[in-house]
Formats: sequence, structure tokens, C-alpha cells
Amino acid sequence: MICVSIAHMPGLTEAIDSGAELLELRLDLIKEAPSKLFPLLPLTLDSIVTCRPGVYNDDERVKLLLEGIKLGADYVDIEIETAPGDLEVLLAAARNSGSKVIISYHNFLRTADKEDLESLMLACYEKGGEIAKIATMVNAPEDIRNLLSLYDLPGKKVILGMGPQGRITRVMGPYLGAEFTFASSGGGGETAPGQLSVKQLNEIYKVIDEDERIR
Repeated sequence: MICVSIAHMPGLTEAIDSGAELLELRLDLIKEAPSKLFPLLPLTLDSIVTCRPGVYNDDERVKLLLEGIKLGADYVDIEIETAPGDLEVLLAAARNSGSKVIISYHNFLRTADKEDLESLMLACYEKGGEIAKIATMVNAPEDIRNLLSLYDLPGKKVILGMGPQGRITRVMGPYLGAEFTFASSGGGGETAPGQLSVKQLNEIYKVIDEDERIR
């Protein structure tokens, strides 16, 4: 399954028109409040609410995520570095609403070694994540091997390599057991380095699926 990450309102329309099954609403990037976004979502479309650091302070980010949870987000993505008090508030809200919890780790500079990646993924589960998300910058082929090795471990997960060299991890994820992979809506709406558009991913999967049928 492809999750289309939404950074602006035009991207929301494009994603809905593309037939997406899952949307990530980047509340740190979209200017509109959650109360204006959720009424626009088709009932058949699942959603993840995410609010990355950098635009809002911690209190504002928690408030936006709580609003998204209250409005019916199917998933909430919480940074692994979130303060314990804020984490508990968000976990309690998610439990009460039935939202699934993604605990995520991002490193935009490098990929850790295999042992450290495994420890980070375990920490995502220990902090309350039903799904662990690991996204790191790929600088060498060894980084790709270390990231993909995480699929050998138990637990629901999404593993992503960022940057041009990491694109293969975005394509391969669903075939290795990822809950979903991420794509942009297109038109400059990328929310991470190396992110493919939903159109590009669908075209790649179409070729792969046709090749499998031929065999």
C-alpha cells in the first residue's frame, strides 16, 4: 500500500484523484487546521497525522496531533524523541480514539550500523508504537543492506532510505513486509529527500506486477 504524504492543499486533491488508500497529513507543513482538512477526506480513505519538529514548538505540535486524533485519524505518527509527558498524553488519546500509533525515528544525515538500527526499532515498540518507522539517509550500499535487514525482525514496520540512493528501499518495502511505503503527491510536494511521486511508484509496481504475471 502506498501512503501519499501531503504538504499542501493542492497535493490533497491530487492524492484523492490518484486513488490513494492512505494519506499522511503533514500538519507542520499544511497551512490549514485539521478541522478544515478532515471534512475533505473521503470516508474510504485512511489517514495518518504527523507534525514534525521545526515549525511549531512542542506544545503546539502536541495540540495539533491531539486535534487530528480527535477528528478520527486512523494513525498518529509520534517522534521517538518526544518528551515522556507529551508521549503519554498522545498515547492515551490514541487508545481512547482507536488510532494506531507509529513511533518514528529520522536521521537526515546518515544511517547507523545494523546493531544500532535494531536497537532504535526496538525502542519504537517499547515507547508504545504498534508500528515502528525508521527513515535514514543512505550514503552507501551498506546502508541499504542494514536498513533492509530490519525486515528479518518481528513487528510491524516501515523502513525507508532517504536520498537518491535510498529510493530502492521505498520501492521494495511492500514486497519485504512493510505496512506501507511513502510517496509524494507530485508537483514538488516531496516531504523527504528521494521521495518518489505516487504516479512514479504506481508505474514501477505496474511493471513489476506485469513481469510476475508473465513468469
